[in-house]
Amino acid sequence: MKKKRYFWQPELSISIIYWSLTFIVLFYGLILTLEKTHPYFQGNLIIGISIVFAVVGLHRYLILEDAGIKVRYARLSRRETLLREHIDYLVLCKDGVIIQRKGLSGATFHFAMRRKRKEAFVKDFAAFYPEIEIKENEKISRD
Repeated sequence: MKKKRYFWQPELSISIIYWSLTFIVLFYGLILTLEKTHPYFQGNLIIGISIVFAVVGLHRYLILEDAGIKVRYARLSRRETLLREHIDYLVLCKDGVIIQRKGLSGATFHFAMRRKRKEAFVKDFAAFYPEIEIKENEKISRD
């Protein structure tokens, strides 16, 4: 099976902070550039830095493999593999998926995705790992 990349973003609050800072740097560079009537090195340099931040922010993706799920983060040096035997279950949320890890750590990984990308990921996840349970997000009611 061909390896596909499933692009994701972190939870909403972290994404808002990251992209806000990226656009602040971009707008600062545009302000510096537009104050001068000739090409301005510092403004162009800051715009270039904001473009690098945008590319790095879009670098997050998942790859499904037989051994497990490879997770790439925005920080280029950070890579992680969630082994298939360490995955307890997958929970479908409104904005993406949550992967629950087995064991004492019980860590959860929240991956926000677009609707079509999430549907493709869940379909391929079920094909790759049929033994892992896929749950719908259950609301906790307070009675």
